[in-house]
Amino acid sequence: MIADIVLLFHFCIVLFITLGFFLIPIGYKLGWEWVKDRKLRMLHLVMILFVAIEAVLGITCPLTSIEQNLRGINQSKSFVAYWIEQIVYWDLPTQFFLFLYCIFLGWTFLVWRLCPPKKTRSANL
Repeated sequence: MIADIVLLFHFCIVLFITLGFFLIPIGYKLGWEWVKDRKLRMLHLVMILFVAIEAVLGITCPLTSIEQNLRGINQSKSFVAYWIEQIVYWDLPTQFFLFLYCIFLGWTFLVWRLCPPKKTRSANL
């Protein structure tokens, strides 16, 4: 059960990062204010940066390690956990993911430049 919760949390992070790649430039073009929020954009940038650094260094995602440790080798998965795992974990070569994460990191920096977030106002003292 706890492994399923970790997997669901991991899925939400993957969804946040992935949707950000599309919704930020689309929302910027359509005038959606929430895509200009600097804290949200920084969170998105830091998350994809973390993923790309993990890939470059060959480090397994901590959430993947936690889930695998909690699940154990012989422990069965629930129906929902099975399908979320099919979405989150792809059986492709490591080099594919390294390339993909670096491309998406570059895309995130490009979107930051082309669709900048709002600048935060400094507090008047």
